[in-house]
Amino acid sequence: MKSIEGLCSLESKVAIVTGAGRGVGQGIAAVLARVGADVVIAEIDEELAKDTQRLVEEQGRKALVVPTDVMDEESVEKMLQAALEAFKHVDVLVNNVGGVARPRMISISDMSLEEWDYTLRFNLTSQFLCSRALIRYWQGAGRPGNIVNISSLAAMVPYKTSVAYGAAKAGVINMTQTLGGMYGQSGIRVNCIAPGHVKTPITDALYKGREDVRAAQDRIIPLGRYGTPEEFGKVAAFLASDASSYVIGQTLLVGGGMHYFLTELP
Repeated sequence: MKSIEGLCSLESKVAIVTGAGRGVGQGIAAVLARVGADVVIAEIDEELAKDTQRLVEEQGRKALVVPTDVMDEESVEKMLQAALEAFKHVDVLVNNVGGVARPRMISISDMSLEEWDYTLRFNLTSQFLCSRALIRYWQGAGRPGNIVNISSLAAMVPYKTSVAYGAAKAGVINMTQTLGGMYGQSGIRVNCIAPGHVKTPITDALYKGREDVRAAQDRIIPLGRYGTPEEFGKVAAFLASDASSYVIGQTLLVGGGMHYFLTELP
């Protein structure tokens, strides 16, 4: 059986991963490097990106850190130009940036318009801006391309922590389907990952002192545990590579089977 490196080779490819400084983005960047890609680390916190840069370079691949605000149109364009200046071409975009602004229960009655707008800009508009920039580049250059969007299981089930987050992530799935259908004939594939719970330093800190809540969540996941950033990276490598060459506009639920039993996220 072929290894992940052989089956999902990205040798000679260049991948942009947004928000790659930690968590899922870092895991994706590390795995893409492992299967042969040079990686552009588009991260708003340049200091945070250094650890990811080290992980990529340890795989023998080149890493470029580009401070990027994916909610800012000009910053996104500068990020793409920096990538092209360094590597001459870009083949893959992973739209990873996203999250809940305030990880606590908030009803729509208590949500301000500013928080609603920010959550949509952070999770959906950011992916629109990056996707638009890369699609324009690929079409202008007559090159194929590959976009992997990151949505969430919250797009498909009630998410009481933030109605805005669930709505934005549902928008990511719809955008994936639409762009996949529109640009497939141009050789541009667009697909999506909808993660369930992920073990990261942020989630570990969130549940510190609340081990009973964490254990209860583990029990409703058929695999009995949170996923790791590397596991999501492997799925991203599959979608970004020729191993999925006939897959367009799809969203893969990667949650250890959690969606089978979940009606709402605590």
